[in-house]
Amino acid sequence: MRIIKSILIAFSMYSRIPVPQFKWEEEEYSHAITFLPLIGMVIGGLEIGLWFLCCRFDVPVFVTSLLLCLVPVVITGGFHLDGYMDVCDALSSYSGRERSLEIMKDPHIGAFAVIGFARYSLLFILGAYLLAYAGAGDTDYMGIYLFALLFVFVRALCGVLSLVLPKAKSDGMLSREAGKTGSADFMFLTFLASVSGLFMIYINLMAGALAFLALIIFCFYYAYLCNKKFGGVTGDTAGMFVARGELIGLLVLAVCLFVVRL
Repeated sequence: MRIIKSILIAFSMYSRIPVPQFKWEEEEYSHAITFLPLIGMVIGGLEIGLWFLCCRFDVPVFVTSLLLCLVPVVITGGFHLDGYMDVCDALSSYSGRERSLEIMKDPHIGAFAVIGFARYSLLFILGAYLLAYAGAGDTDYMGIYLFALLFVFVRALCGVLSLVLPKAKSDGMLSREAGKTGSADFMFLTFLASVSGLFMIYINLMAGALAFLALIIFCFYYAYLCNKKFGGVTGDTAGMFVARGELIGLLVLAVCLFVVRL
């Protein structure tokens, strides 16, 4: 029962999917991040279903690509993008550690956050278009399965890093979410990351392996960046990891599949 409550809390926190409301106990709340990849499974499943419908009704490629971009935003409510934008503001300020943390905590939006969001959105649409173009009309397109697995893989990696990396603030949101996690949480997230990553490679050796490698490299960069700029990870940096990880994975997959199609 406790696990089910933790799953429901995870969906309530990290998505806009309606779940039953109940009082959150600290023990259940502190394991929510373990089930973050489950939201990725829902997003991935919806992406596959949407792709099938677009192929079935001959929806134009550009419209299909825009719809693919909208699914994660609708499901999460832009939760991770909010963190990404806060980190954009903090990094662009070139301030010290304490000031950077204050900027991320500030509810107001800065110019660099808007610029970062615009850049991110254009690149994501570009990646989705290349991905959709490479498999236009193919209901059994392997690219959409790779894209769907990407949402699980990135969130599982985010969960692992959130558990193992030092926290920038002991009283921060991420510290509370991962406060009472243990080896079982780590093993579960590592298992999901391994399975989803290996399935990507199995589906397409070149595209899957390159996306896998790119995201593993990004993990090391993320750890270095967070330690240097913020003294550890926060809820905002975790959101940035998910947003930027999805973008990196999408661009790698899209370019690989587009080049093969040519």
